[in-house]
Amino acid sequence: MQVISPKYGRRTMYPPPKPEQPKNGNKRKILFALVFMSILYGGHRLLSGSERKMNLEPQGEVLSAQSPENGQSLSLRQEEAIMSKENAELCMIEEGDTPAKIFSEHGRLDANDTEAILAASEGVYDFTGVRIGKDMRFYFDGEERASRIEYDRDTERTVIVERSGDEFEVREEKINYEVSVETAKGKIDNFFYADALEAGLSEPTVLEVGDLFSFSIDFMTDIRRGDEFAFVYEKRKRDGKEAPDGKILAARFINDGKSHYAYYFDNDGSGGYYDEEGRVLERQFLKAPLSFSRITSGYTGARMHPITKTVTAHYQIDYAAPTGTPVVSTARGTVTSARFETGWGNIVRISHDNGYTTHYGHLSAFAKGMVAGKRVSQGEVVGYVGSTGWSTGPHLDFGMKLDGAPINPLKLDLPKGAPLDESKMSSFNEAKNKYSKLLE
Repeated sequence: MQVISPKYGRRTMYPPPKPEQPKNGNKRKILFALVFMSILYGGHRLLSGSERKMNLEPQGEVLSAQSPENGQSLSLRQEEAIMSKENAELCMIEEGDTPAKIFSEHGRLDANDTEAILAASEGVYDFTGVRIGKDMRFYFDGEERASRIEYDRDTERTVIVERSGDEFEVREEKINYEVSVETAKGKIDNFFYADALEAGLSEPTVLEVGDLFSFSIDFMTDIRRGDEFAFVYEKRKRDGKEAPDGKILAARFINDGKSHYAYYFDNDGSGGYYDEEGRVLERQFLKAPLSFSRITSGYTGARMHPITKTVTAHYQIDYAAPTGTPVVSTARGTVTSARFETGWGNIVRISHDNGYTTHYGHLSAFAKGMVAGKRVSQGEVVGYVGSTGWSTGPHLDFGMKLDGAPINPLKLDLPKGAPLDESKMSSFNEAKNKYSKLLE
């Protein structure tokens, strides 16, 4: 376990944290990051508000944030401690660390305290799932035992443990940032990822852009030198220090002369992205099952097969990518098979709405739980790029059919998403017009 103290600072370096297993809503973003890194270097939310308390040894009335005594509440006293950074100790989670070890070594808390914290945290956060490489902050307020513990579960939420005597309260709070609105603009000279970073966007924000336009732009085949981009986004600070960027508020991508827009709009508490006409960006299918790669063999009626050396039809798209690159389902659907087949190697076949089916072949491995009958979400990882079956190198064989007949995925023209309710258009246009000026 690494320690950071005001006197000595961080004692040793530690490798970056491993990503948590993504939930469905985050999988496409994590996919973008994984593919970006493999190609370049080797090949958001409402809080539950739930909280629980546990009193080990009840001794009359116990101080809590809800029952102020002597003119100040528990939370106010703790806030005073937080303002004094000298009272804080920062530890870095290492492999093999357990809640008991962390709380004992850095919070000076005993086994009963740990038991109480874990009981109070039930339904709020599971401390056995803390991530290697992340920091946990301990505040002492002049006492021997930690009076407050903070752990950021992600960039938006922090888990707080507060102690009063032998009582512990565990809750989740939204992280408060200082937010400013910034604009970044640029042109494609080499590669979108590098050009966007040079324009001032952070890496996570660049990846978010790929997610935003994944329904209308194929970053593997569509990007052209001279394409233009402009983004309005939230720049954030925390305690005066740089913090992860917030939401993209508006975006414009001019691809091959055609402008694509994305505007963030809060529709009755459900925020999402819409085009310039107020239609949701999501469509039935993503443009591609991989984020960034290259096509090595297109959709054609006659191709020299690299293995059999015979001319055959190739009614699929071959995407070259490093082994292990995550492959996602381009639409929600039901897995009809996930098995090894002659020629195809490891292949996943999925049935979608409206008579569409897709397949993902030559996989090195299937995603966990990928079996016939499983329901998958759009953007959910179904397997990983490989070279199983009749294959000359790592690639994905992606195919699509409509009512049993092969179709070219690259020429699929899907209808636009559903529009906002007419009663919301005035508010949407007001927000759109404000940000459109910044995009020009």
